Amino acid sequence: MRKTTTIITVLLFVFTSCSTAQKSNLEIAQGTSMELDYPNYNMYELQLKNSTGADLEVKVENKETGEFVRGFGLGPLGKVEVMVEQGSKIVFTNNSNKMGKLSVKMLNTDVKLKATSSDERISFKLINPSNESIPLIIPNVMNPNLSPNSSSGVDLKIGQELLFRNGLKRYVLLTVDDSIKEGDEIDVYEILQQRKKELGLK
Repeated sequence: MRKTTTIITVLLFVFTSCSTAQKSNLEIAQGTSMELDYPNYNMYELQLKNSTGADLEVKVENKETGEFVRGFGLGPLGKVEVMVEQGSKIVFTNNSNKMGKLSVKMLNTDVKLKATSSDERISFKLINPSNESIPLIIPNVMNPNLSPNSSSGVDLKIGQELLFRNGLKRYVLLTVDDSIKEGDEIDVYEILQQRKKELGLK
């Protein structure tokens, strides 16, 4: 199937909303991509909900060069928060044989990004082999909620921290470094249990 790309420039009046938050429901045909650009904002944070029974690919790209900034797979019924920095756009790709359905909600605008220690990126998978959901916080990138017995692909910079919440406090789960190799599968549940034990958490 030939892949096509739909480009949508989103202006404020395009959105329909039942509250102050801007929200849009998108449909992405099989084998196609859709780009979203918000020209009224320099930087913004989006909440994405995948109501498709298949994976969708999410990428943040440079508007001018098309250079890859970050990306991840958004699984069936997955929900994440993702940051789009100045000069970038967000691209959704549906490689499945089903119509893609995606809810996009604007959370914050003109937010400031915190630089990580290196521009080098590593693509790997976060694995949750347990029967429990594992909510994570990846500052300035997204806040994925790993469903039971699932995996999520990420592309993160060296130095990027992954956090977890216990009660009202946040703790570092792991920091991306060169010990993680391209294509590695990281057992988040196992690391989470080890970190809780080290920190004396229940």
